[in-house]
Amino acid sequence: MLLLPPGYYQIKKTKKKGRGVFVRQEIPAGTIIGDYLGLLMEDAKAEILEKRYGNACYSMDYNNNGLSIFPVDIKAAGVHLINHSCAPNCDAYFYYGHTLYFALRRIWSGEELTIDYGFDPDDSDKKEFLYPCFCDSPFCRGTMYTSVARLKHYGSFYRQETKGQKFKLLPVGQVLGALEKYPAAVKDNSIFDLFVNLKAAPLNYYDRKIPSVKELRKRLRASGRRLNFKKLGLKVLAVINGRIVVRS
Repeated sequence: MLLLPPGYYQIKKTKKKGRGVFVRQEIPAGTIIGDYLGLLMEDAKAEILEKRYGNACYSMDYNNNGLSIFPVDIKAAGVHLINHSCAPNCDAYFYYGHTLYFALRRIWSGEELTIDYGFDPDDSDKKEFLYPCFCDSPFCRGTMYTSVARLKHYGSFYRQETKGQKFKLLPVGQVLGALEKYPAAVKDNSIFDLFVNLKAAPLNYYDRKIPSVKELRKRLRASGRRLNFKKLGLKVLAVINGRIVVRS
């Protein structure tokens, strides 16, 4: 389910990734994009459906308990249509048993909404289809699989983040429906990597030294644009694993 107003997005076909979700108006950082809803089924059944639909990656893990969420209607507009990128502008946030997608930084009109699927590399030898990546980003890994270390880092963060959240796990065959209330926004956290929109005009700064990572995150998140430090001859393109990525 997409939680953006209808006028804020459109579904379009892409050259290599099938359908995608593109925004028609700017979206501020932290905005809740949508909720991954659908029918709960065993992972094995979800894999069968994935193959039937050309390994389109429509299923989502349900609270790491051997179940998957599969869209009730794959043709309907929903977060299942948000494609993978190794330099995404969205990320997942786990909230009372639901997987919410949110904007990592300001997203500009015309951009495609993307998220890093971050598949578990431990499962790579069990898959007939190895999920190559077609994001064409300078940061592209060439695959939708991520590292074990990254998954463990995320797991540790979300165990702490969701501590105290009480909710009822639904059984196989039930449909995971919408929450009565959603958070207004998701706050920034160093766990989330930030990547700029390389097509947007850069913001010019005249600092005599590079700001702290915290300050750079603040500027990057709010603008979604390259940060051009003219006196230093550097452009900040991303913050990955707490490290600044620049181009001279």
